[in-house]
Amino acid sequence: MFLLLCVSTTALAQRGMHEVASGPLLFRAWPGQAELARALAEAFARSPAPPGLPPDVLSDRRVIVFLPPDRATFDSLAPAAPDWAAGLAFPEGNRIVLPTFAYREGGRLVTVLRHEVAHIAVRRYLGPSAPRWFHEGYAQLAAGSWQADQAWKLRFAILMGRVPSLQSLSLDFGRRRLNAEHAYLLSYTAVEYLYRLGGDQGFTRLLARWRESGQLDRSLRETYGITLSQFERLWRRDVANRFGWLLVLGQTAVFWSILTILLLVLGYWKKRRNRRKLAALEAATAGAQADEEARSFGEVADTHFPIDEEEGTE
Repeated sequence: MFLLLCVSTTALAQRGMHEVASGPLLFRAWPGQAELARALAEAFARSPAPPGLPPDVLSDRRVIVFLPPDRATFDSLAPAAPDWAAGLAFPEGNRIVLPTFAYREGGRLVTVLRHEVAHIAVRRYLGPSAPRWFHEGYAQLAAGSWQADQAWKLRFAILMGRVPSLQSLSLDFGRRRLNAEHAYLLSYTAVEYLYRLGGDQGFTRLLARWRESGQLDRSLRETYGITLSQFERLWRRDVANRFGWLLVLGQTAVFWSILTILLLVLGYWKKRRNRRKLAALEAATAGAQADEEARSFGEVADTHFPIDEEEGTE
């Protein structure tokens, strides 16, 4: 856990900004955001340390967190960011940019902050050897941002196509929101599976050996006794087992719920069809009766009655 070393607000007369320090982070806020900066600093100080990394991984250099109050300011600080970006981390420059104007709930902003801080922590600890899928998956694991509805999004992504390889997964973090969202979800499952394989201690040893060797494959061999390709096969199988549709249909409650809905829909459709048939039958019967009555009336009209001859004699 990071400790709150100091919380001080200093007006920067030249720019009218405020600074709030919290452990390894230095928040830079625009006018009117001092309270927000303090709240974020205090919330971050209570956050747990990133899993598998030493608590002091960020202590050597301070990270500057910018809190732009509007889109124009955000774009000036991160001109290449896609419009759906929740936040941005610049590990080389030790900077984070959080679009505070995009969030109404403070808790969500704290989660995004932890996500971006995790990016910088991974870069400092593992260097450039960590691939993009690990960066994004680890950041979600550290931030605790996984939600139940994301499992359903992942199921639909799997339904639309096969689970891609880890290497190709890194290519999907583009500017298209749907592709990037699916890549984020799959990246989380990969890192979370790495964590589950060895627990907290095993995951910590894996990252320490990765830091020493700079090779994930070698670290996996030494820690879990598997190669990177073997891990990928195990991960793909785990994703299919946990998020595949066969598992969903195999769950009793879900199965009977779906079956009930299907039966209700089928019953409703059959009832409507019977109503249409009954209406058509009634219309045909009414038409036949009308035709019969018309024929009967015509026969009566064509009948000639005889005239009494006596009544007609003078």
